[in-house]
Amino acid sequence: MKVLIAGNDVVGYRIAAALAANHEVTHLGPESTVSPRFERLDCQSIMGSVTAPNMLTDARVGGADVFVACTTNDEQNIVACLAAQRLGAKRTFCILTRPGFLNVGRDDASLAESLGIDQVIRPAEQLADEIIRIVTVPGALDVEDFADGRVRLLSYAVEHGAPITKRPLKSLSLPRDTLLVMLRRGDEMIIPRGETSVRAGDKVVAMGRWRALRNLLFRFLRSEKHVVDARSATIVGAGTVGVAVARGLEEARWQVKLIEQDRFRCEQVAGEIDSLVLRGDGADLDLLEAENVGDSSVLVAVTNNDEKNLLVSLLAKHLGVPRIVTRADRLANERMFEKVGIDVVRSAHGAVIRSVVSSIDESQSSILAELEHGDVRVIELELPTSFPTTSLKELRPPTFSTVGSIMRDRSIIIPSGADTLRPGDHILVFCSRDDADDTRAFFCNPSEFRAD
Repeated sequence: MKVLIAGNDVVGYRIAAALAANHEVTHLGPESTVSPRFERLDCQSIMGSVTAPNMLTDARVGGADVFVACTTNDEQNIVACLAAQRLGAKRTFCILTRPGFLNVGRDDASLAESLGIDQVIRPAEQLADEIIRIVTVPGALDVEDFADGRVRLLSYAVEHGAPITKRPLKSLSLPRDTLLVMLRRGDEMIIPRGETSVRAGDKVVAMGRWRALRNLLFRFLRSEKHVVDARSATIVGAGTVGVAVARGLEEARWQVKLIEQDRFRCEQVAGEIDSLVLRGDGADLDLLEAENVGDSSVLVAVTNNDEKNLLVSLLAKHLGVPRIVTRADRLANERMFEKVGIDVVRSAHGAVIRSVVSSIDESQSSILAELEHGDVRVIELELPTSFPTTSLKELRPPTFSTVGSIMRDRSIIIPSGADTLRPGDHILVFCSRDDADDTRAFFCNPSEFRAD
């Protein structure tokens, strides 16, 4: 497939890096900002204006199967997509970063259709939605929805003294309609079995129905001395993401403080939300102490500067804030921030990159979610008609994987060992990134199927 990427920032680079191995990728970027990073990829780079018809023609946009506009200028991205579409590009993707730009009722599908663009993507709004989903579940490190919300995934760090740590899993009466799909212990990933003993500090990943997952969380993963969580948040950074998170938490009836350094932005935002808006530097320890930020149940650091977000987060941790959610847009910072003790690290780039890549690359279209910075995935598969009916307790996949749910007709099954897989079932499989291809082969190629 021929892919033309117009834009030179980190999003364009990471999309190109994800696609270059399996597709013919061309990069078009302004000469003044061309990045040497693209030279390390197996792709052609052309320097010039992304909206100039002659440059698009030189880049052979007319023969492109996919055109992705991801400059930092929203107007340029729209114009580039319209020009690419008229010059013959088969599919166009437009990434918009400015708050509220052409945003009518948050209906981007209608916007895309009216412009003749196949898909409009807003990274900041996707990031805000992720943060709201995580923050509103007390203590959660990650929350994902599947099957229109009928199946959810919860990641949580097990507390000291939690009931789940007292006996092996087979000796515990864990809630029905939940399934532990992974433990992360340091850098080690473990598929839980009956004999597995969970330790305090382990990161537990579970799939199931939401009511059952909440039961698991409150009865088994928390300390018996855990106090009731306050519903209060401090947000540092009143950009697109910060304001959207504030609105979402207000709707969930949280008490919110928003800290922003820019006077004009403070005045603007104060008229848009009900929360308290404070003008000041979120990295000012005196300000944080004066405003009793240490009493917040969560701090969300979402400025557009990774280093400042880290500093704010470490100060909040010093003040005793129990949960920290931090934005880190540079790929190298995502893992590093977690290693220095940040609870949840999210990027505005991650969701958009996954969205674009999975839409372009059919081999990745089954990926519904990535966790642990891409180390593990949730993929959706349909079992072929030749798949033998097999009990899960007899299933021996040769990969790091487990079946998290079964969708059969209109029913959702959160499986136990007594359940079976049948031809035509749609299954959600939790697996490692390195084993994703072998996992697909195991479930989708019955001729290679082996049940020991």
